[in-house]
Amino acid sequence: NPSIEAIVALRPDLVLATTSINRVETVDALDHLGISVYTTNSQTVRKMIESVGRIADLVDAEKEGATLTASLNARLKALKSRLANEAAVRVVFVVWLDPLQSVGQNTFIADALRWAGAESVVTSNQNWPQLSLEEVVRLQPDYFVFAASHSGEGAITLEDLQKRPVWKDLRAIRSGHVAIVSDEIDRLDPGLIDAIEQLARDLHPDAFITSAENQMAQIDGAAR
Repeated sequence: NPSIEAIVALRPDLVLATTSINRVETVDALDHLGISVYTTNSQTVRKMIESVGRIADLVDAEKEGATLTASLNARLKALKSRLANEAAVRVVFVVWLDPLQSVGQNTFIADALRWAGAESVVTSNQNWPQLSLEEVVRLQPDYFVFAASHSGEGAITLEDLQKRPVWKDLRAIRSGHVAIVSDEIDRLDPGLIDAIEQLARDLHPDAFITSAENQMAQIDGAAR
């Protein structure tokens, strides 16, 4: 609920808004006052990149925007190729720990998970569904994915979860399958690609072993 008067006082050339946070009434009020507003509604990683390019065009940075978006798309293409033969890892992405909250299938985070070689086991059409621990026990994901700031209790570690009732008995927790990713995972900006790459490495480490490293591992194995 921003102050329209404060925005007008700043005399901006452009205001950026997003449908996931800002109200239509705010955008309409600024438009009525003759202030240009660009509203984003990115629901996928690709749409985020397109929006970044559009914003670059609007601020007269077409060349820089084209370079950036080309780089981001190239990284996604390379990641897709690297994970082509990897089976998707079944995950629960934890938005909040207590009450337990995850992501629905139509969110950009669910799309980011897919790019990282994961698939959310939560099939809800709600954007931020709450889960019971009983439901998590039934689903038995292969991995839990946390962003550092999402727990509401500070940084979460595997050791913390291994001490919690019910959590400690989950197959993924017993196996140490917890990925802590950058907070960029829930931001619709270029840093999202960094978080996706990081998560892909956590979930599919073998896919990122170079040929030289693979040869060394084979030699080491033979020597033993």
